Amino acid sequence: MRAAGLAEILPRALEIVEDVRLRGDQALYELAERFDGARPESLRVPTEAIDRAIVDERTMEALRESIRAVRTFHERQRPEDFRFSTYPGVEAERRFVPLDSVGVYVPGGLAPLPSSLVMGAVPAQAAGVGRIVVATPKLDPTILATARELGLKEIYCVGGAQAIAALAYGTETVQRVDKIVGPGQSWTTAAKLLVSSVVGIDLPAGPSEVLIVADESADAAFCAADLKAQAEHGPGSESLLVTTSAELAAAVRELVGDNDQIQIEQVDSLEQAIERANDYAPEHLELMVADPEAALMGVRHAGAVFLGSFAPAVVGDYAVGTNHILPTGGLAKSCGGLGLEAFLKPLEIVRIDRQGLERLAPVVTTLANVEGLTNHAAAVEARLQVK
Repeated sequence: MRAAGLAEILPRALEIVEDVRLRGDQALYELAERFDGARPESLRVPTEAIDRAIVDERTMEALRESIRAVRTFHERQRPEDFRFSTYPGVEAERRFVPLDSVGVYVPGGLAPLPSSLVMGAVPAQAAGVGRIVVATPKLDPTILATARELGLKEIYCVGGAQAIAALAYGTETVQRVDKIVGPGQSWTTAAKLLVSSVVGIDLPAGPSEVLIVADESADAAFCAADLKAQAEHGPGSESLLVTTSAELAAAVRELVGDNDQIQIEQVDSLEQAIERANDYAPEHLELMVADPEAALMGVRHAGAVFLGSFAPAVVGDYAVGTNHILPTGGLAKSCGGLGLEAFLKPLEIVRIDRQGLERLAPVVTTLANVEGLTNHAAAVEARLQVK
């Protein structure tokens, strides 16, 4: 979260998380009434409500295309298992296994976000996760129809920090999960951080952001449209144009009007613009320059990069196949967006015969004794004494 008052939000989010941890379902009902304005009839969405959700066919076709693209792209990300002999008689293996359960959080503040359900659930399915749970604050038919299309039946009408707490700790109704994924605003981001010691999280993805690097070749209308599109995600979202052109800066400023979520900066060179982007490490980076491929060579930190005038960041939200759950707040300096590997865990396997142990013994016993762990050394020596 970048300049979003995390220090102020964390203590208040902690109160909510602890309330759910201690009081379970009762806290969820009361918090729903307090924050969402209505007490749900039940926390778990009935199967009949999912089955009867009605969405127009054009929307369903768009969702199916999005699901197809995301599934196709993520299936190709599977890492390879490998098995290797480091010494004669010694084999080390790394095998990737899917997580048992995942909770997908789908925000519902300003509008339903079925695309976020697709981005969280489809890679989990591709990885082979056995149980996929959905938490969302509003029972929008588009969300329910998307879940039905994906074959998801376990949906909870819970939102905000309380949803994250329920997925992390479990309640009388909500069975806990092993990992929580999905975008959100400040409260869900804070809650994710608070529960990350007891449950896996994808990344604390907070308010959305875009940075556009543009030169004199860029179209001002395109730049303005993309800046406004990102600001549309709501309070805290940031849109930044960094350009080498005074004319473009003036034109875009005129088009975007008075919007405190949009900033425009002018620099002296494209190299400076790219360095500014690397320092900011945006969730979305657009390169609207004459030679975007050349500019890309200097990019080190970004969640996703969009090249050229006809690749607005918004396409990554829906249709390309790449994931739109991306690092924000500068975290792109240390991690990437959600991918198939987020739903797998490596299992390391060791096979050793007597010959192998004899080969390893001098290394193990020497280093164990250096570290003062004499029982480590003894565990090896005991085996070698057996004839």
